[in-house]
Order: sequence, then structure tokens, then C-alpha cells
Amino acid sequence: MAQVAARKRAYHHGDLARALIDAALPRIEKSGVEAFTLREAARAVGVTHAAAYRHYADKRSLLAAIAEEGFRALAADLREAAQSDGDALEKLASIGRAYVRYAFREPARFRVMFGPRLNYDRRFPALEAEAQRAFRILLDAIESGQRDKTLIEGVSRDLANSLWTTAHGFASLVLHRKIIVRSAARAEAYFVEIVAPALAGLKRRK
Repeated sequence: MAQVAARKRAYHHGDLARALIDAALPRIEKSGVEAFTLREAARAVGVTHAAAYRHYADKRSLLAAIAEEGFRALAADLREAAQSDGDALEKLASIGRAYVRYAFREPARFRVMFGPRLNYDRRFPALEAEAQRAFRILLDAIESGQRDKTLIEGVSRDLANSLWTTAHGFASLVLHRKIIVRSAARAEAYFVEIVAPALAGLKRRK
């Protein structure tokens, strides 16, 4: 009882928004994005749906907050991978591995981030900005490799899109168990194996 009371006092000091996100994620993982409701999250943290609506105008607002945080965390992982040792191709492989690793670590958040578009009416510019920052890390890695003549010439955004979709497709297939792997570590290693021919095709020939 003391813990419940302390938690409710914390909500009054501005923690309810955080608590709703934390309550939403396991429920999204269990029942999916479509079935999840804001009222469900409110019940989970012991507040009325009216209290939840003071922080999030609707379910989409809560999902946008989840996705915004997700892209910020994904960008941090990709940035760290991009700073790893090795040439441009090795850095791209590291970025792809980080993407797959994130999907395994945050499956519910990953589904929100890459589910139905949340910002179709431009209500959530911060979400759009975080998504673009994450993509920009991959784009910068490709452009850096082109400048040092490690990677082939071409439209850098198209090359980035091809690698992003490869990593995303692989991660999604594994999460939906269309590709069966024993562990997250094996998923990362297998991704590097199957993306190797694509990365080899990006190498500039002397």
C-alpha cells in the first residue's frame, strides 16, 4: 500500500506521462498496437482515463511519444556503431547490427515506431525530427565512404534507403518469427552474413 501511495504521489509531480508509457509497452507487446488503448494504460497505473488525457490527447499522442523516444534511443545506438573502428563497409555492417539489436531489445517500441504512420497530419514534428536524425546517421556514413572513395558513387539517399530497408526487413521477419534464430546474438551475426553481398556491391573498385 505504501508503494502504491508513493507512486500516486509521484504522478502528481509530473511522472504520470512516463508511467503511462511504461505501462503501454508491455501491453502493446502482448496484444499489438491496434488493440491497445489509452484507457488500458490508465487502468494499469491506477488513474482515471481523464487524468491520462491531460497528458496525452488521445492514443496516437501516447504512441507518438513512445516512437519519439524510440527513435532517439535508436539514433544513439546507430551513432555509437558509426563511430566503431573499421572502414566504411565495416561501419555500415556495425550500423545494421545495431539496428537489429535494437529491434530485439525493444520489440514493442519498434512496432510502434514502424507501424502505421503517426505523423500523417504533422501533429508530431518532434517525432519526425527524431526519425530523420536516426536515418541521417546511416546517410552520413555512406556519404563519408563516398568522399574517401571507399564506396561507389551514386545517390547517397538511395543507397541509405536500400540498406535501411534490408535491416528493417530482416529485423521484422525475425520478430514475426518468419526467420527463426536462436538468440539476438545469432540474429545479428546472421544479418551480417546475408547483407555481406549487398555491402560488397557498395565497395568501389580500383
